[in-house]
Amino acid sequence: MAKVAGMTVRTLHHYDELGLLRPGERTPSGHRRYTEADLHRLYQIRLLRQLGMSLEEIGGVLTGAADAGPLARVLAAHLGQLDEQVWRLNALRRQTRGLLVQLSGPTRPDPDRLLALLGSTTIFDGHLTREQRDFLDEHAFEVGPDARRRLDEEWPDVLAKVVGHYRAGDPVDDPEVRRTARRLVDVGETFAAGDREILRSMGAFFRENGRGVLRDVLPGQPVDDLGDGLWDYVARMYAALSAD
Repeated sequence: MAKVAGMTVRTLHHYDELGLLRPGERTPSGHRRYTEADLHRLYQIRLLRQLGMSLEEIGGVLTGAADAGPLARVLAAHLGQLDEQVWRLNALRRQTRGLLVQLSGPTRPDPDRLLALLGSTTIFDGHLTREQRDFLDEHAFEVGPDARRRLDEEWPDVLAKVVGHYRAGDPVDDPEVRRTARRLVDVGETFAAGDREILRSMGAFFRENGRGVLRDVLPGQPVDDLGDGLWDYVARMYAALSAD
């Protein structure tokens, strides 16, 4: 049976122990004897494993084989995971293409900058809904590669400028700080296409994970002092602009 199915005897024994594939017959000496029906069940198990299901999920599906509900639910969940992977791969594909364009240009960016840009498109994934990610994906396609490249170059520079103002203690109504704040607003609006909920999600992300991003944006600089105080400063920058 193991040779026919292209697997190990140990795996067959494991399936038997789990109750996933019990041999239909036993010899008088107690050896397992698999029937044609067992082979058919094994092929079903292997097919579901190729779809990415766990052994526990497969057991539930095969137990209710007469009911399509369990299989449909597992396949729907698996399809959702595949959609996530496709979205991430598409985003990574766009990033890689943009980096290749930069590398083939007249001036080559330094490695630290390239690594920072590499994470610029997908860093908000955990704070966005599926619909928001789809919206950003469509928006990125609509604006084109040149606009995306300019955005990827702009936001680390603006963020670094904000950190400089914060560390210098510049008042938020200072004209230079206001100019930086307007640039920051423009970057956010361009990235999120004006979607308020996405902008709020971005703000929540930076509150929770900002230091990790800042380490890429400010290579070689300490970032331990850049906690909630920095993001409170950014909030005051926005408020000062809104008051105009």
